[in-house]
Amino acid sequence: MGQLVLSARIRGEATTQCEFTMTVNGGSPVTPTAVVLDQSIFTVPDASAQIEIQANSFEPIKYGTVAARLEIDAFGSIQTAFLPADWEPLTVLPSVLGLTAVMVVHFSPLRDATEQARVSLEQTGTDYPGAPPPGDMSFRSSPVPLPPTLYSPLPQATDTSFVASPPISDHAIQVESRTVTPFGDLLVLRLPGVGAPQLVAVYWPSAVPRGPGAPPAPFLVFLRPTMAQNVTDGFFTNALDRHDPMTGDTYPWGWDYQFFGLLRPLRYMEDPLLVDPFAKGLPYQIQASGRNVVLVLPLPRVAGQPCDEITSFADAVLLQEYLEEIQAFMFRRAGNFSFGPIGRLGMGSFSSGHALLSCFLTEPANQTHPLFLDTLQEVYLFDPHGDQAGVTADALTHVTAWAARDSARTKIARLYTQHDLGQLGPLLAGLGVTAGAAPFHAETADGRKSLTSLPAAAWQSVAQRLHGSVPYVNSGQVHQVIPALMVTDALRRSGF
Repeated sequence: MGQLVLSARIRGEATTQCEFTMTVNGGSPVTPTAVVLDQSIFTVPDASAQIEIQANSFEPIKYGTVAARLEIDAFGSIQTAFLPADWEPLTVLPSVLGLTAVMVVHFSPLRDATEQARVSLEQTGTDYPGAPPPGDMSFRSSPVPLPPTLYSPLPQATDTSFVASPPISDHAIQVESRTVTPFGDLLVLRLPGVGAPQLVAVYWPSAVPRGPGAPPAPFLVFLRPTMAQNVTDGFFTNALDRHDPMTGDTYPWGWDYQFFGLLRPLRYMEDPLLVDPFAKGLPYQIQASGRNVVLVLPLPRVAGQPCDEITSFADAVLLQEYLEEIQAFMFRRAGNFSFGPIGRLGMGSFSSGHALLSCFLTEPANQTHPLFLDTLQEVYLFDPHGDQAGVTADALTHVTAWAARDSARTKIARLYTQHDLGQLGPLLAGLGVTAGAAPFHAETADGRKSLTSLPAAAWQSVAQRLHGSVPYVNSGQVHQVIPALMVTDALRRSGF
């Protein structure tokens, strides 16, 4: 008879907060013959057998149950038949008692929900927006084929507008036509037991190492606009949208949440300057920037107050925990079972997403946390409320207060705005830069604080020159195109 020795890790540390059971050839589950510290020891046959293993966490909502399956052949050789990425590779050691098989499981609070996200975007079924009648919601139909190739791999963006480097010269916005293919993995991960965000999309560029020996990964958390502002227009909570059959809740699997909350920020659906500035193409902008950083896109939830739309990500303790868990999750998929702190962190926000960012920057409990003080090194504001200079000034006040704390010499803060020169006075003062003739880019001597002025007239000029169909005649159109192009510029100027 041989032995099977099982142990578990939570956040890289050995834990006894779990129970292992084993089933042989479909029989009844059995418990260990012995438990020594964090190791559960089972006796296994030395003849042909099928072994099912269950690792049951004592926190089932957060960590759940992780299974594996082994096979023992007629010669007593043990091999894996089913081994998810949460398990380290099987190790078989000879001993005086026969073969000893050693296995280690890593409990994770994350679940791969990419396939469920894909299915939620199918344009069929009685719970698709507009069906059954009388709801005509055909305007929600997507201009991209759905499904099957939704998340990964991302399709190539051919002859697409990207901001040039530098973005402004000769008193004009400079763009270039490029063909860009994001190389990397794109997943949707679920955070069980969390009110919001329950889902995050993660884009991990291939150029960011994650195999054994990989260094801590750099991260960019991007906060899209708040959801509640669109409810009065029939979005996100519409009873015709996909919903939980038990609760009637459209979060997080409703088509609106999936398409507007996740897919459209991730994809370019037409040229972002000339045709469709609403799609943000964040992985494409990362690729175009030449910087290697992991994108985390949380899915906010409609709530009465902005901070309630993204509760756990406004808490430095929880945000650090989940970013470290995302890193470990992706590491394990590459055969790397190390657990540790993340690398450099940036945060970006668009429109009312600045309110979500402010929830993090102004939370009193965050003010002494290392993630807030040191790990977070870059913050980008993309046109927070493009037609309300006072709201933009409030957002910038929160950013400048953060930038002055602890590792102030190395922190980067950038603002991209359409405000005219008459409104830019307090914004310029907050960043310590001097205005030029719009459009302009102004930065401090060390280049770490900057304001980029991108008024409507400048967008009109470049769009007309390139024969685009978006006229940029109102602040709303300019509001959308700024993050659709300028994330590339922020990353080019970054420390990533």
